[in-house]
Amino acid sequence: MVNKNLLGWKSKFSYLAIAEPWPKVSGFAKVNLSTGEIKKFFYGDEKYGGEPLFLPRNRDSATEDDGHVLAYVHNEKTWKSELQIVNAMTMGLEATVKLPSGFHGTFITAKDLATQA
Repeated sequence: MVNKNLLGWKSKFSYLAIAEPWPKVSGFAKVNLSTGEIKKFFYGDEKYGGEPLFLPRNRDSATEDDGHVLAYVHNEKTWKSELQIVNAMTMGLEATVKLPSGFHGTFITAKDLATQA
């Protein structure tokens, strides 16, 4: 996943799922494609989720990583699901939204959805 505002352009950052233990996704890595630096974020003990989604703060952000990484996560100990929201610049957890049940999906705007059919 890269910043969708820069699709078709050279990206500095990529957000990749960490599949450890295989095939479960235990977190994600932010890779600086210019320097090779890797920063990792893990969902937590016995928590596994899907691939990360980078959501830019806005179209005019000064830096490419100004935004959040969102991931649906399932806790295998409690059988509860949540949405984790991570600050892409600091790689720190900013919010957790408890979900009534588990699911998987991609975030798109209503305008984007209207053009899909």
